Amino acid sequence: MDAFAELGLERRLVISDEEIRAAFREAGKSRHPDAGGDAGDFERLQQAVTLLTDPSERLKQWLELEGIEGSLRGAVGSGVMDLFSEIGRKLQQADAVIREKEAAQSLLAKALLEAKAQDCRERLEVCQQRLEVERRQREESFPAVESGRADGWQLARELAFIGKWLGQVRARYAALW
Repeated sequence: MDAFAELGLERRLVISDEEIRAAFREAGKSRHPDAGGDAGDFERLQQAVTLLTDPSERLKQWLELEGIEGSLRGAVGSGVMDLFSEIGRKLQQADAVIREKEAAQSLLAKALLEAKAQDCRERLEVCQQRLEVERRQREESFPAVESGRADGWQLARELAFIGKWLGQVRARYAALW
């Protein structure tokens, strides 16, 4: 599936979420089942939106459609490895607090853990902010990828890791409530 074509968008990496949503709304006017469209066709439209709003998936789709050979397996920059160490420690700390909360039997024991859980939530918020900054910084390289001045597959790998870690941080944050 060409997600760009599904939404009637020009094939480019630098595209805002608002542009994607606007294209979805426009295409949905005729492709939604309530408007006489086909359910499968509308599902592809939804999949295209999901794909293009994820920077890693958008880049991967663009690289494949442009016929640029590569893989999501392979090397990443040292900055990503350093980030992994930092995020990994915070996730392990969160896991330990989550296990303690799950093992707490009484309301008093759970209440006594609340300060620890709050501290952990705050650390995870900082991690989430850091990951979002890292993702935005990598997205700034999209024009260089489009012009052939940057390795798109390495960037896709790094964005995939950052996206995965963002999901893990958000899941741990939610589990701490």
